[in-house]
Amino acid sequence: MTIDSVEPCFADESKIRVTARISEDVGGLLPYLNAVLANATYVPDRPALTFTKGVRLVTVYPTRVTIAKADDLSDAEETLGWLAERLGWCGEHREEIEPVFEGKVRVKPLDIYGLLPGTNCGECGERSCLAFALLLLQDKHRPADCAPLYRDKDMEARRGRLGELTRALGIGE
Repeated sequence: MTIDSVEPCFADESKIRVTARISEDVGGLLPYLNAVLANATYVPDRPALTFTKGVRLVTVYPTRVTIAKADDLSDAEETLGWLAERLGWCGEHREEIEPVFEGKVRVKPLDIYGLLPGTNCGECGERSCLAFALLLLQDKHRPADCAPLYRDKDMEARRGRLGELTRALGIGE
């Protein structure tokens, strides 16, 4: 992948937005990448696949990729390297992967927040349960980091649902 442009990010002026060219058409791999990335959204009409990697927003098209919210050029290059590795892996394991040709349901921080105690106790190290929910979706926390969720007996059903949800997304394990 070759970086074509570097611009200030629209969403956060302290970050950059990078556009890179992919040397070969990867459009056929997008449904496979959609299948293996928990937080991806595939739009077959374009075709395009969008996902987050940490705070970065990545969109892959058949012959180009954009990365928003990269810290700097080095961070963008690292993300591109990771993406190239994932695409290569999908290509090598194509027979073992069931491609997903439709978009997936997006889980939002408020969906996670609704399963948390809502006490904003700070035992997880965050200022609020909503902050914890956002970071859980970014795979920076585990459900077990929420002590009240595991300590309080009346939280058992919520804990079970949160565990199902995070396992299905491939995060927080």
